Amino acid sequence: MESAVRFVLTHRRVLAATLAGLAVWAAVTAVTRSPDTREVLVAARDLGSGATVLRSDLETRRLPDSAVPAGLAASPEIVGRALAGPMRAGEVFTDRRVVDPRDLGRGRVLSTVEVSSATAELLRPGDAVDLLAVAEEGAAEPVAEAVEVVTVRSDPERETAVLGVAADPEVATLVARASVTARLAAVVVTRHRAP
Repeated sequence: MESAVRFVLTHRRVLAATLAGLAVWAAVTAVTRSPDTREVLVAARDLGSGATVLRSDLETRRLPDSAVPAGLAASPEIVGRALAGPMRAGEVFTDRRVVDPRDLGRGRVLSTVEVSSATAELLRPGDAVDLLAVAEEGAAEPVAEAVEVVTVRSDPERETAVLGVAADPEVATLVARASVTARLAAVVVTRHRAP
């Protein structure tokens, strides 16, 4: 024990310099080490809600593993599908950002509804709405209750928007019939809350 203490005391400057060097090396390595990355698909430009995704809308980037969200979507799964909501350039594509009518759940189909753009500005994918058929004299008849909004696509030139709603086939038929004879209005029932 005494020999070890004597060795440390005799060589303390060399040991201190060695330990300091190791600390600096560890710090530099931690700062300069590049994180593990993963290739992801992102929006090549700003995209509107309800737009059909084209190959030209996709861009590949590498992100650190810690920044990669769950549910990454691959190119074959994205192209040709509709966006559930607007996307900014550089935003990562996930399975929740695109809509496939086959993925709406058992017994549900995608039905489209034209509403005023003012109404659409209040709606987001995931909202539940009641659909009303509004006659010219102003009377409103319920057509569908608590259907889920899947896509919202605005048309500024016509001051209208098209909602994609998930409904069972019977309700979708009622909505299609009503849209021929009356103007449809959507009333928000519940808002989607992120888990």
